[in-house]
Amino acid sequence: MSGNTHNAKLARFAQDTTLPAGYAVLDSLPYPVLLLDSDSCFYWVNHAAESFFQRSHAILVGSYLQELLPVDNALFPLLRRVQSNGNSISDQNIELISPRVGRHLVDVQISVVDNPSSLFCLSLQPKALAERMRGMSSFKGAALSMSKISALLAHEIKNPLAGIKGAAQLLQMELPETGRELSELIVEETDRITKLLNRIEGMASDAPVSTGEVNIHEVLDHSIRITKASFGRHVDIVTKYDPSLPPIFADREMLVQAFINILKNASEAISKAGQITVSTSYSLYAYFAAIGGKKSVHLPLQIEITDTGSGIPVELQEIIFEPFISSKSSGSGLGLAMVASVISDHGGMVSANSRPGETVLTLNLPLQTSIYQAQNLRSDEEVR
Repeated sequence: MSGNTHNAKLARFAQDTTLPAGYAVLDSLPYPVLLLDSDSCFYWVNHAAESFFQRSHAILVGSYLQELLPVDNALFPLLRRVQSNGNSISDQNIELISPRVGRHLVDVQISVVDNPSSLFCLSLQPKALAERMRGMSSFKGAALSMSKISALLAHEIKNPLAGIKGAAQLLQMELPETGRELSELIVEETDRITKLLNRIEGMASDAPVSTGEVNIHEVLDHSIRITKASFGRHVDIVTKYDPSLPPIFADREMLVQAFINILKNASEAISKAGQITVSTSYSLYAYFAAIGGKKSVHLPLQIEITDTGSGIPVELQEIIFEPFISSKSSGSGLGLAMVASVISDHGGMVSANSRPGETVLTLNLPLQTSIYQAQNLRSDEEVR
């Protein structure tokens, strides 16, 4: 489209401040609704769309959808179909991915607005976060049920743990320097399991998460150390850390348990030799539409754990975080359910993407340090 045509379009949009009768109510809907012309140029957006695209109404109107999404996105063929036949259309699970809008899974509805402007109404109903949050609530409920059973056993488990710790401490005094590292590991792990049992007892009474300042890389390194000393001896573990990440406020022991569960699953998926890659990064685009769609939640601390194992069966990929779901004949199906519960308790998200030879678990957590809060506030002001 030529510059003159675009300028004329902008002028028309600026002058036409009225909307068809009934469209004012669209502004109060909790999901994005936008009006596009035949060139996919924004004519009007509601408040939820401003939040979804992280841009104000003034910036969006007169710009093109093609500027925000790649032209090969599955949304554009749907728009062309509506334009060509004039019939409304809907589709589910359309993935919108670009550096400008992040990554969203949406249900789409497109209809023709019957007026001389030949406008098209496009509604996007984000489903990823809402569905995953509902799922995580059920995972958490299952974890709570399990914890009530575990609470009955916690006292009996703590007694032998105390004996194991005492024996390891006695060994430390007799072992040479080269052998003390493993005995120290036994002591550390018995302490961690004891704290975990205390946490499980607390979960039975819905106790809040006890948070403190945590270095995510120290947590990951400790989890990797446990993995290499036990079930992951046959696996090569590679780390790719972003050293600029600040500390977060979290329950260290809960995160350690979550990462150990993930690493254990990954190690068991690798039969003989393979690799696990643990990477961390700050994601500018990790925005998720909160339940209700009126506000986006930024979860910028991203942890990806990738393994070269056999992968998750296709029929289990959508339900892999549900309790008692496992692809292993001897598996309990509780490990990833606990991971989902822990990450949900920390206000984060977890997802899995798998194919034979590559499984990626992605965890997104919030950052709560003053530096990143200030940056996000500045970003929000720029968007507004």
